[in-house]
Amino acid sequence: MKKIWSIASALSGNIVRTRGSSAGSAVYLTFDDGPHPEHTAGLLDLLAKFDAKGSFFMVGKTVAKAPDLVRRMLAEGHAIGNHSMTHPKMRGLPGSVQRAEIDQADAVLERIDGQRRHMYRPPNGAVTWPMMGTSLWRRQPLVLWTIDSLDYKLPADQVIDRLTKVTPPAPGDVILFHDDGVCAGLALAALLPVWKQAGLTFAAVSS
Repeated sequence: MKKIWSIASALSGNIVRTRGSSAGSAVYLTFDDGPHPEHTAGLLDLLAKFDAKGSFFMVGKTVAKAPDLVRRMLAEGHAIGNHSMTHPKMRGLPGSVQRAEIDQADAVLERIDGQRRHMYRPPNGAVTWPMMGTSLWRRQPLVLWTIDSLDYKLPADQVIDRLTKVTPPAPGDVILFHDDGVCAGLALAALLPVWKQAGLTFAAVSS
């Protein structure tokens, strides 16, 4: 993985992104695996309360079931991204199948925002050579993260502890959450006021 990223960084410039600008006060809240009709809607309410913008990397088959929720994200100034069509384990799949997963999800998103291509985050963060080549050829940003909240396996109190004591965010950090469960909302309800009081702001990842 480290070898892939060292080569990719040298080749791709701004295509492969692991963090945002550290020049200001912004951190970047990102959410994978949605949209979820209950949990995502609650997160949008919470983000609005703190004037926070997020970036939602969504599964195409799930987007197709909740297009109005995606339209709400866009109307409220959030960014949307591609998280594949069905969220498979990409490693081991033929390159043609990997590209089809990306293309199918892009097509679903295009029906909502009119954009042919979207920034892409691979399922489980598993970067492959076919995927890298596709991103470079298309100039399609591939976005990972600097901090994993571990909200997919830890309870909210441990996520809060992790993001205040173990890996507190600094400007430029991209933080991974998931909006297909309750944990991110519970944790962020406690974290956002603390982070905001500390002078942090919350921006969407730019495509």
